[in-house]
Amino acid sequence: MCASYEAKFSIRQLVDLFTAARAPLSLSGGLPNLEPVEEVRPTDAASAVRVVDGAADLVGMRFGFPPPPGRKGGPVINFRSEGREITNGARQGRALVPASGFYEFTGDKYPKTRWKLTAPDGSPLLLAAVWRAGEAGEAFSLLTAEPGPDVAPYHTRGVLPLPPVAWADWLFARRSTQEILAPPPAGTLIATAAPRG
Repeated sequence: MCASYEAKFSIRQLVDLFTAARAPLSLSGGLPNLEPVEEVRPTDAASAVRVVDGAADLVGMRFGFPPPPGRKGGPVINFRSEGREITNGARQGRALVPASGFYEFTGDKYPKTRWKLTAPDGSPLLLAAVWRAGEAGEAFSLLTAEPGPDVAPYHTRGVLPLPPVAWADWLFARRSTQEILAPPPAGTLIATAAPRG
């Protein structure tokens, strides 16, 4: 499962991609300054796309829900997709998280081997997510499922990069969760070793 991801893309790339996917970004908060980030980690501030006033909007959120009441531990950064129907509401709903790649680890001993999974053409990935509003503001968790063939060598679960044709259906809840969320087919991602400096 994804515990961190890379966010290196421009606002122009996102605007063009969402326009081509027939879900143009409204950018209600103005034109954001998206600094490239090598590694977005749990509790970091990050960008996500969700529906705001009937339009796809790029907003700032925190990566990871607070742990459930009464439980100790870190934030909930991955959320199982199976058996859930995720809908949109005033305080929670569907989201897409832009990433230029995400990290997985292999090995039994420290330091483990870190791998970065990216789109073959280097374009941004849009990861299916769920968001919630809480006392500390809005946060998102990345949705996971059984891994597709590109992720299976690196982990027993995988995040869900959605193809552009599914972005609007996901964001605007035009189709059910289970109709849209499926492990990506072979060739969707490539893995390269990404050791920490």
